[in-house]
Amino acid sequence: MRSPVGGGRVPPGGGFTLIEVIGALLIFSAGVLMVLRITASLSRQMDRAAVTSELVVRTQEWLDSLEATPFDSLATGMRTDTVTIRGQPYVRSATVTAVTGLLYRVEVGVVPEAGGEPSYAATSYSSAR
Repeated sequence: MRSPVGGGRVPPGGGFTLIEVIGALLIFSAGVLMVLRITASLSRQMDRAAVTSELVVRTQEWLDSLEATPFDSLATGMRTDTVTIRGQPYVRSATVTAVTGLLYRVEVGVVPEAGGEPSYAATSYSSAR
């Protein structure tokens, strides 16, 4: 067998040192951790957006049904019920108030039963035709 040139030393420039490999692994690991953090944050935001979208749909459906009610059949006051959206209970409320004898304000809102966010509210007006 032949021995390397220079009494057993490997010629320079033939590979990476251990410190370079460790440094590259640290930088790569930091990048992977940042991507995982961003992914988790985006997942939470997507879940919240899905809940908010469903709140908007449920609120608008109820508001539309109240708007479709004939003016003479609308009763002033407040109505509430509980709906479940993605496994969480929400309190849905509708308030009809008389602005004038010929105009009612209809307010519909959906809030989490335990309080907090997300919630949604919408207002519309109904008039005698």
